[in-house]
Amino acid sequence: MRHRKLMAGAAGVSITAAMVAGGVGAAGAKPAAPAKVVVKQKAGMKMVANRYIQDQMRFDRDVYTVRSGGTVEFRMTAPQTGPHTLTVVAARDLPRTAEQAFNCTVCNKLGKAHGADSNSDAPPKFAYLENGVGQHTPPKLDRPGDSVFLPAVKGTVVRFKVTAAKGTTLRFICLVHPWMQAKLVVR
Repeated sequence: MRHRKLMAGAAGVSITAAMVAGGVGAAGAKPAAPAKVVVKQKAGMKMVANRYIQDQMRFDRDVYTVRSGGTVEFRMTAPQTGPHTLTVVAARDLPRTAEQAFNCTVCNKLGKAHGADSNSDAPPKFAYLENGVGQHTPPKLDRPGDSVFLPAVKGTVVRFKVTAAKGTTLRFICLVHPWMQAKLVVR
């Protein structure tokens, strides 16, 4: 399930993650959390000859906010060279270096739970995981191991419910591209 064709021949990888905190209203109260949030992917490449190739594939935001009981809509907005997942993981399991991203322990474990064959471009056996267990229905997004597979077909949309308690922050990655990392703040 690991897709590395974009990185072939690269002298190095530059991965940058910035986490941005949400704002506070004029009266000091936090604005109401939306009932629905849309997660999209972004892509691009940057090259400096004889230095590096930078893969700019990422989620379109670093932080998403939704209310408990709300909906996440995961959309494939542009043709991609591979599929994506939105997979909740524990903060300690997030890869922080290029070496960790290309040998991502949690990605390998949850990729197997999806029933993916890393030597094939075939879709996984299970499009969804609930608490790390493969299934054919969308998960209730509330804990590490919940995952949604999105094939590399422009226009594909998957919707699922956020059941995490108010005040929870869920960190998520793409199992195929582990440098794609963001968080979902549940209010």
